[in-house]
Amino acid sequence: MAADWAFTTSVSRETPKASFSLSSQTAELRDSLDQFQRMVKHEQWEAAFDTLKEISKKSTQRYIDRGDGVLIPTQDLVRSLHADLPAEGRKAYRLFYDPQATTLWESATGAKELENLSAIVSQHLISSVGDAAADRLGDLYFERGEFENAAAAWQAIADDCPDSTIPKAQTLVKIATALARAGHWNQFRQVEARVDEEHRDETVEIGGSTLAAAGQIDRLRESAREVETATSDAAVEDVALPTDAEPSWRFSFQSTLGKRAASNPFQLTDVYGRPRANTFPIPAAADDQRVYVCLFGVEMAFDLSTGKLAWRTGKLHLINFQQARQGINPERYAIAAHEGRVWVVGRDPDQANQRGAFRLTVLDAATGKEIFSSERSLGSWSILGAPLIRRDTAYVGAQRHGKGRELSLLVLDAADGKLKKTIDVGDYAVDQNQVYVDACAQPTLAWRGDRLYLDTHAGALASIDPENGDLDWAVLYESPSPTAGHHYNYQPHQSTCTGPIFADGLLMAKGMRSPRLVGISVDGPQLVWNRPVANSAVLLGADDQCVYLGGEELTAYDLENKKLVWATQLPRAADWSRPLLTANRIYQFTSRGICEVDKKNGELIQIFRGADLDALGGSMFVTPKSLVTVSNEGIVAYALGDAGPPTPGN
Repeated sequence: MAADWAFTTSVSRETPKASFSLSSQTAELRDSLDQFQRMVKHEQWEAAFDTLKEISKKSTQRYIDRGDGVLIPTQDLVRSLHADLPAEGRKAYRLFYDPQATTLWESATGAKELENLSAIVSQHLISSVGDAAADRLGDLYFERGEFENAAAAWQAIADDCPDSTIPKAQTLVKIATALARAGHWNQFRQVEARVDEEHRDETVEIGGSTLAAAGQIDRLRESAREVETATSDAAVEDVALPTDAEPSWRFSFQSTLGKRAASNPFQLTDVYGRPRANTFPIPAAADDQRVYVCLFGVEMAFDLSTGKLAWRTGKLHLINFQQARQGINPERYAIAAHEGRVWVVGRDPDQANQRGAFRLTVLDAATGKEIFSSERSLGSWSILGAPLIRRDTAYVGAQRHGKGRELSLLVLDAADGKLKKTIDVGDYAVDQNQVYVDACAQPTLAWRGDRLYLDTHAGALASIDPENGDLDWAVLYESPSPTAGHHYNYQPHQSTCTGPIFADGLLMAKGMRSPRLVGISVDGPQLVWNRPVANSAVLLGADDQCVYLGGEELTAYDLENKKLVWATQLPRAADWSRPLLTANRIYQFTSRGICEVDKKNGELIQIFRGADLDALGGSMFVTPKSLVTVSNEGIVAYALGDAGPPTPGN
């Protein structure tokens, strides 16, 4: 399958104004690429190869816009330039570099096998042993369970080795098998079409058996249907909202609320001494037994059935804010429940006004006892963003102390918090520790197949190989910088970090301050969506027909034609209030209660007022027996009759 893009030294579109940067190409690099193309045109092969060799040496960990808005590692570009050489250029290359490639091939055994095979594929793919090395490298990755890397190695044969002696049907079936294992069904269908059109009657060797290529593809296709069926059945059931507004239990964050402070449990003043409403986010999470909240360094757990306080890590009356936002960074607090543990991003309450470092603390969900904390194991880091836990590994964004522009991804052992690996991502345009009024940008993570996807929420979306820490590719999108410092009467814009999510095979992302909704086909990769939306829009989720955004209004966009399907204005809600999506409904906790909206047309069906009439909105959780809301006022639980299965919180 030929690549569906071609590099050009003149970028074909205006570079988006992002507030985040990767280590990208320099003017010197582009001049070198222009020089290489001139030498190829005049068949000055030795000089052309020397130029590419110098580019490879100087461009380690650099990325280049290949001309369509996608940034790729410069090493990948060098390999594609080798593959695009004419027949005479290939012949000349083998004359110069076959001895080096053959030496690597013959010594590719034991501990050196992976390293040497990778070197051949990345540097000498068009040598006489390049296709054999790529085939063996794919086998090695497949055996290790790294299916995307296996597919990429075999894809290199299909794309860049036209004179390979390995049967094309064999290579394509291998690619299809790896893609099926990785769950990349869109790209699988492209390979399937090629096999059906060009190699249907051929046979392949699979596991020592001779099979029909078409038959093997058919078996893999059945796996795709099973996955699609399981996915379509996984939609969350609609919720029958309570009919009784009387709560089964409630907890107020402030024991005595006067009329003047009804919606402001934590008294705040801004840098000019003026009172400010408390619209700070209250991070919350729930499992099948308890609901958990994180209040500026004080974590608490409540029994879902009775509302009884199970444990706490501090006392709320000790929380004292000197100024709204300055040094507090309320959006940087986070909490998540996972397999009997509570993962918390926060800091000590007495550091709320001191710009202290944020730490990752893991607590026992039943007792609140600390299991480990990054304060001791990763003392030189300040955590940025909520963690993503996958099997025995946790991934979380972080910054080194004193380097608030940098963004790194820490790979931790989920059992004890020990650091496995550090992945340097790039740099923010503004020091995130100097953002006082606007919300600071925090990375959000998503997992698909064997790849990790990271949205910086400052204009860059990247694909990361978690095994070796390499960035496969990145896409820049428009994202203005936050306002640094203080400005009298400045009202911060609504902005919250969510996503990225997968919808209809595309990776969808909406930066917290970006006016664009982008969608990337990760199989290419290709930028498929890049449509304007409101700056305040928040990515909520998707089904098989639409992608849904929240913010100042609820909106639905058709996944097929990218057009707006409907838009609905709801009562005002806190910036951090997140709707709950079910099979046919959207539920939004607003300042007037919980609004139930029809997903098909955006019509408001009903509003459940509830008991917290002065709340500004917030999070919702549905359990087998209760509907639980978490607002700036407190926690309220309502009894449900026939409710659906437990659903994760927002």
